[in-house]
Amino acid sequence: MIQTKAPKPIFLPHGAKAVLLLHAYSGSPNDVRMLARALEKRDYTVYAPMYKGHGTMDPIDILQQKPETWWQETKEAIAFLQSKGYNEIAVFGLSMGGVLATRLLTENQAGVIGGGFFCSPIAPVKTTVVESFLAYAKQLLEGSKTTDINERLREYQPLVTEQLAKIEQQASVAYQKLSEVQQPFFMAQAGKDQMIEPEGVFKTARELEQARFQLNWYPKSGHVITVGPERRQLEQDVAEFLAGLDWRE
Repeated sequence: MIQTKAPKPIFLPHGAKAVLLLHAYSGSPNDVRMLARALEKRDYTVYAPMYKGHGTMDPIDILQQKPETWWQETKEAIAFLQSKGYNEIAVFGLSMGGVLATRLLTENQAGVIGGGFFCSPIAPVKTTVVESFLAYAKQLLEGSKTTDINERLREYQPLVTEQLAKIEQQASVAYQKLSEVQQPFFMAQAGKDQMIEPEGVFKTARELEQARFQLNWYPKSGHVITVGPERRQLEQDVAEFLAGLDWRE
């Protein structure tokens, strides 16, 4: 989605219960803005950081980053909330953000009491992420003064492929440790997801041996489920899941 205004991180300090929302690859906090507002209305503090390289009008800014950096930023986001005095945190992410949220949950870090993902390729699945990124890059380039768009896209393709392989490594780390997740775990999958194979969510669910988990299927939605036709149902489902967590506050 092309932004007319540069997106920014979202921080909505409200109640004592904190929720961390992580955006998708090539996305921004705008991916989760409506969900953030819905949770704020329910008295949650919400933080949605922006991963390095994202939120600009030049796709090369993303391609110059390392997914390991985004993993470090995920841990820094938890530290940020803890530094503000929020000792109990739930974490969710869309697509790549969900991969990183899941990896965080496999570590059973103190203070992280539950969470999960929306349309995230945790189990190995077929995806069209490379093609989708190149389509996104083409849109951005067409809106700029670049004249050699096709040449740029040819340069980007191997970079995207390499970066995606590293994101898949992050997913693999999370997938292999799913049996260690002990916190309640939430999964949302769009039935009309054209970026990742929707049925992969069932493979992921089979690996959750110790966790109480919830799997929600949204038959009318596409990959960016947080802004899709069933987003209000998703917001309600996330709110109900959060209400059932073991908050001490």
